[in-house]
Amino acid sequence: GYASHAEGQWTVASGIASHAEGATTTASGNSSHAEGHETVAREWGDHAEGIRSEAKGVASHAEGMDTIASGSSQHVQGRFNIEDTTNRYAHIVGNGERDDARSNAHTVDWNGNTWFAGDVYIGGTSQDDARKLATVEDVLAALPTWNGGAY
Repeated sequence: GYASHAEGQWTVASGIASHAEGATTTASGNSSHAEGHETVAREWGDHAEGIRSEAKGVASHAEGMDTIASGSSQHVQGRFNIEDTTNRYAHIVGNGERDDARSNAHTVDWNGNTWFAGDVYIGGTSQDDARKLATVEDVLAALPTWNGGAY
């Protein structure tokens, strides 16, 4: 593409002012950047890096292994995330094992609502010396009761 740069083996920078580097990478979006191995940056301002990661929402960023960022301005990292085709999430951390076993460890939606697949810890320098936050079940069980129901 015009004012584009491709370097490496079988790289293609076909978008205007795009950059592809590594092996079998494609930067087809204008001002996009693909780097690593078999990564694809499809739309304007996309950035894909790692191994087989794909950024296909405008100004999205996919990084890691086999990650897919479909939403506009979406950031995805990790490995084998569940693809968000409705642009519900601003941020996704994938923790899947393979293409037919995709899963997410963490998501943040555009309103700031956050979901974690595992436990949440606060303080300290790691989960080993931090305080574990209570589960929803622990919180509900601790509520005072009123006529057999919880406040």
